[in-house]
Amino acid sequence: MPEQSNPKIRILVAESFELVRMGLRALFKNHSAIRLVAETNSIDDLYNLAVLYKPDVILVDLLLDNGNGIDHISKLLNVSPHSKVLAFSHHNNECTYLQTFRSGAVGIISKHHSSELLLKAIYAIHSGQIWFDRHITKLLWQAQFEPNLAQEVKSDTKVSHHPKLTDSERHIAYLACKGLSAKEISLQLSVTEKTVRNQLSMIYKKIGVKKQIELCLKAPLYDYFKESYTIGISYPQDGTK
Repeated sequence: MPEQSNPKIRILVAESFELVRMGLRALFKNHSAIRLVAETNSIDDLYNLAVLYKPDVILVDLLLDNGNGIDHISKLLNVSPHSKVLAFSHHNNECTYLQTFRSGAVGIISKHHSSELLLKAIYAIHSGQIWFDRHITKLLWQAQFEPNLAQEVKSDTKVSHHPKLTDSERHIAYLACKGLSAKEISLQLSVTEKTVRNQLSMIYKKIGVKKQIELCLKAPLYDYFKESYTIGISYPQDGTK
């Protein structure tokens, strides 16, 4: 069968609104790289379908279950650990982002975005990347220079110490908080992607976060996340700290 030699990304859609499901149906119909295996507007059906089909990607509307879709993501991943969750949201704000990623999703995209961007998001999370709206990242970044906005982020984050980053870690943290992926950072710095990932792991450990989006949310707390001179910075090679 053709799918065995060139398998499509198998996607399960959990969406509240029929019109949106119709649009997604049309988008994925006869698509060369994506196959819609099932769709539902019910949380109970979602769990059953996830177990039955074991999809590569699950597109979850956060408005499911009267707006409590986030609460079901971790449970959904327990019954289908192979799957990667892309959240479908109406609300582009830092609180929604943080809660969504902490629940186990690896991507979040607004329903207001184009179908082309949705496809890019699906490709990205299927290949192992995270996906989020860089517009929100920019707003979070701007919070460093706007005390009122920064206070909103600080109120949700307690800082007991001021972790010290090396120059190379500070530069990589700066680029990550601009929304760049590890691959994009590696290309910009002319180092390997593995080096960047090693550095990010160390940064996450020092800052006390687990994901890039959480690093972005904490950026306003640390002035050294601002852009700095980078001439002469040397980056560790793979496998070193």
